[in-house]
Amino acid sequence: MKDTKQHIIHTATSLFNEKGFFNVSIKEIADEMEISPGNLTYHFKKKEQLLATIQEEILLASKDIIIPEGKYITLEHFELIFLKFYSIQDQYRFFFTNILYLNVAHPKVMRKYKETTSKRLENARKLVDYYISTDRLKPENDEISYTYLIHNLWIVNMFWKNSSSLIDLEKTNYLAKESPIESLWHMLKPYLTEKGFTEYKEIRAAKKILKRS
Repeated sequence: MKDTKQHIIHTATSLFNEKGFFNVSIKEIADEMEISPGNLTYHFKKKEQLLATIQEEILLASKDIIIPEGKYITLEHFELIFLKFYSIQDQYRFFFTNILYLNVAHPKVMRKYKETTSKRLENARKLVDYYISTDRLKPENDEISYTYLIHNLWIVNMFWKNSSSLIDLEKTNYLAKESPIESLWHMLKPYLTEKGFTEYKEIRAAKKILKRS
């Protein structure tokens, strides 16, 4: 029974990614699996329940996007956080493509994701404060607001795929095709101290060596 339930989740996610959450019916999922709709609704009575379960998978996959405790955290952790989140977005494309509509149509389900996002932004602030205390980021002052920076970094990473879909990437070099990482670094660089910028260059140089090998 557990395997059937997981198969339903996997099939539904694939169809949602392909056609969009609102364009796929319970019957289509059942037909794709070659089971009866009744068999499917035994496990998930409504699509909303499927959405809630898939959201749980997304939140579970995001759990390891944390700040390590008790050890020195390099600026590379900044990149790893966003790369991990970007891979989750790719795996559950429908969720992030439709997230604004899902929030309107299924507010009770999406409340948990909103709460988790708030906690994630709080953790981002802790990471920024750590980088300030270790002289990698400039101290906050009247001209520097990390509250705004964190929010803007989140927006870029959260809606990168959506914004990319509105640009003909074959005819422009305006955006990096693989991920938002370069754009995110460009947003962060003006806030780096001399020590932070040196560390940044070392990290990027190491990445280039890995790509060539």
